[in-house]
Amino acid sequence: MHPLAGQGLNVGLGDAAELARVLAAREPWRPLNDLKLLRRYERARQGDWLRMSLATDGLQQLFGRPEPAAALLRNWGMAAFDASGPIKRRIARLAMGTA
Repeated sequence: MHPLAGQGLNVGLGDAAELARVLAAREPWRPLNDLKLLRRYERARQGDWLRMSLATDGLQQLFGRPEPAAALLRNWGMAAFDASGPIKRRIARLAMGTA
């Protein structure tokens, strides 16, 4: 995940919470290091990782462009996003892992 995201802690907490859920729901006879458990955990976390990676890559691409047209589009987009109350709150909850 790109450091631009600043999401290391949030993702780590989500990882830990999901791992705890998977381990708590395991069959009593299944050992903790069972590959099936690890695959359950991996599948459960892939969506969050993919969404965050795509979002941060997109932001890096958008903010890394020096052209005036890109700056104009960026400024317009950020102003529109800032004014979009419900959308802004939803994205903030997704980024915090509370959605």
